[in-house]
Amino acid sequence: MPSCTRTTAVRAAALCIVAACAPPPAAPPHNVVGAASPHLAIARDQPLGWIGIAPRPTRSSGDWLPAGTQAVLVPMPAEGLAAGIMLSAIDASGNTSRVTAGAPTKVPYGCDGNQLDVVAFTGARPTPGPVWLLPPNAPAIWRPRSIAIAAAAATAAHRRDTVGPVALDLERTDDAHGTLTISRDGRAVHRATLARTPMEGADPDPLDFTQPGVAIPIPVAAWSFVDNGPILLVSRVLSYEGVHLAATLVEEDAARELPALATYLYRCAF
Repeated sequence: MPSCTRTTAVRAAALCIVAACAPPPAAPPHNVVGAASPHLAIARDQPLGWIGIAPRPTRSSGDWLPAGTQAVLVPMPAEGLAAGIMLSAIDASGNTSRVTAGAPTKVPYGCDGNQLDVVAFTGARPTPGPVWLLPPNAPAIWRPRSIAIAAAAATAAHRRDTVGPVALDLERTDDAHGTLTISRDGRAVHRATLARTPMEGADPDPLDFTQPGVAIPIPVAAWSFVDNGPILLVSRVLSYEGVHLAATLVEEDAARELPALATYLYRCAF
């Protein structure tokens, strides 16, 4: 079976100050709400948990979600998830449940008898789709809430998705390339390029932002940490052989990729 190294994904980037003299200052706390600002600051080394998937009860033709009786699935590798750990799971509808990790297992997914290696959780079943599993030591100041994703406004060459105060604009620059601009409250906070790698036998038509396609990021879930604070955004990005879930932290004036939360579901060889 061909390797999934030919897959493509959209990646984001990031930004940062230090002082001298006197003894070095103490490391900043992981979570700070400044007196002059209601916004929560998320440090780069702050554990943010995991992105899992709540499966559908039964398989749906053409759907990217796995099917199963488990509460939540986290595709391997799933670092830090030991059997027996109990976590809070928040689905894209805002429902919160307690789930417990089991031992690594396999679940059917894709074609040709393919199976995903996952950590499966038992417990109350969230709404099918992406799920944010909070870390066991999540700060008490966090008040996670789901954010609704509005219907997209799209043409073949331009797409805008709106997620609360966040807008994602895709602009096609040629048949296989485009730009992604992330804005918050009307101000651009991040720009990146996207590219659809050519593959023999693949559709050579220009990128079409009116529908999901290879290399096109589509937001599928979002949560705020606190009201008016940082937002955890999850986008689905198709590849030729599977589905990537990319996580991005969108703050007031910047956005950055969260590779530790990204996951991949291999479906079939192209």
